[in-house]
Amino acid sequence: KTTPPPTLRIPFVRRCTVRGALEGRAMLLDLSLRGVYVATKELPDVGDELEIEFQVPGNDRQLAIKSVVAWVQVVQTHPVHGLPPGFGATFERLEIEDVRVIARTIQSYCDRTLSTVKFVTERDPDRFFRVRGLE
Repeated sequence: KTTPPPTLRIPFVRRCTVRGALEGRAMLLDLSLRGVYVATKELPDVGDELEIEFQVPGNDRQLAIKSVVAWVQVVQTHPVHGLPPGFGATFERLEIEDVRVIARTIQSYCDRTLSTVKFVTERDPDRFFRVRGLE
């Protein structure tokens, strides 16, 4: 199998621990090979160095990844579609095994999502367009 593109970001809601310029528990909301979005009440500054520790399904080992705060979301801009307060962090130094674990997690999500879409569209090919009002 190939590695997912580094920019491919998937929903990934998991507890995490943040250490460094900001300390404490938080929630991851998405994941890519480049970084994560962390929802948290306390906000770091852009450029702060952090270690973000989390676990992925099917992997016993905690990932502890050195990261840098790339951007900060101070308020939720939309009640449904906006991100809650938190920050986007870019991974700095990924171990090769961390890359493998994250890539497998992203690939697994994509495989499950695409098989669901394929199942639905094979049974009713026009459903995708009706649900989205694109008829």
